[in-house]
Amino acid sequence: MLFETPLEQARTDRSFLTPVLIIDDESSLLAGLKEFLDDEGFEVHLAGNGKEGLRIFHELQPDLVVTDLRMPGLSGLDVIRQIRATNPHSLVIVMSGYGSMETAVTAIRLNVFDFIGKPIDLDEFRKILDRARQSLSMSRKSQGEIEAQKEQLGLAKVCLNEYRQRLSEVESLALAGQHLAGILHNLISPLSNIMGNAQMLRMLYPEMERLEKIEAQAVRMEKIIGTILGKLKHSQARQEESVQLNEILREEVIFLEAHPFFKHEVHTILDLAPELPEFMGVAADVSQVFGNLLRNAVEALQGQPVRELIISSRYDDHQVCVSIEDSGPGIPEGMYEHIFQPFYSTKTNSVGVSGGLGNGLGLYSCRQLVNQYGGSIEVESRQGVGTKFIIRLPAVKRALDG
Repeated sequence: MLFETPLEQARTDRSFLTPVLIIDDESSLLAGLKEFLDDEGFEVHLAGNGKEGLRIFHELQPDLVVTDLRMPGLSGLDVIRQIRATNPHSLVIVMSGYGSMETAVTAIRLNVFDFIGKPIDLDEFRKILDRARQSLSMSRKSQGEIEAQKEQLGLAKVCLNEYRQRLSEVESLALAGQHLAGILHNLISPLSNIMGNAQMLRMLYPEMERLEKIEAQAVRMEKIIGTILGKLKHSQARQEESVQLNEILREEVIFLEAHPFFKHEVHTILDLAPELPEFMGVAADVSQVFGNLLRNAVEALQGQPVRELIISSRYDDHQVCVSIEDSGPGIPEGMYEHIFQPFYSTKTNSVGVSGGLGNGLGLYSCRQLVNQYGGSIEVESRQGVGTKFIIRLPAVKRALDG
């Protein structure tokens, strides 16, 4: 079996012909070159003078031009100058039977590809054409890579603009958080007063059942306010400390209870190991990871016949393991390798997956945060059954109070 080289394939494959424009005032030479170049696998266009050659060039923009230097009317050098002004990437081969050194130097300065003397040696001409075809092939490949890079750059700019917009939103939220902290601090005093009066009234009028409900709701409000203030404090402090992972999980569940769907329709199971080892890190980072995964899980439960969320924690001598499992629609296997990539979201109805993290940064940022502490985050999922995210973090020491 014989194998053709790329140049031989280019000569025999008629599906893609390299356009070439031949400009010369000798009609017999044009006819002979056309027959030769047809056999070599070129799409041949002929012009009998410089003016006609430029007209055809502007119309067709061929990759390759072969021109004589001395022609009546518009000279070969003038033709080359105008070609260079229009398309500096076209390759120009000069053919001439005579000419001065000055003419040759001028042609070189105009960046011609090569020279061929008259009468034309077809074997030598074939070699020049092969080099020209190789150069054009490399140029097309480079241009394709440049276009691909431009496309990637355009996508990166879009992502950057989106990131900047979301950063602006985050800054606004941070400012709102500062105002919220002041409001909540101001609520603590009247809330304590309500709780104290409710307890006193219960002592005076034990038969009044509604007083017990008032006190219970006041206690719940105090817990919510304390949780919010604690989270705001952690987000502003940004310092490493001993973190109780079970407490952060409980706090994130309290935040989810503000969502009516979660509070009334999701069956939540907390299976937290007692005396869980502490973790050394920034509490806000852990809160962000757990919060993202929990919100993702709750979104995945919407519209499901079974709405169950299981949150568990375990540990051994080296690490703490936290898992967040939902009974949602699951993630298709083909998406596993993509869900942790930036700007990739699973929130789409076309594949039956819900619960994406909005802008596609949630799972990416979760993995980045976990990895920086020497931990790992993995996913197990079955379509129609549910999804489990498993976070492993290095244990520091055993907690004394659980």
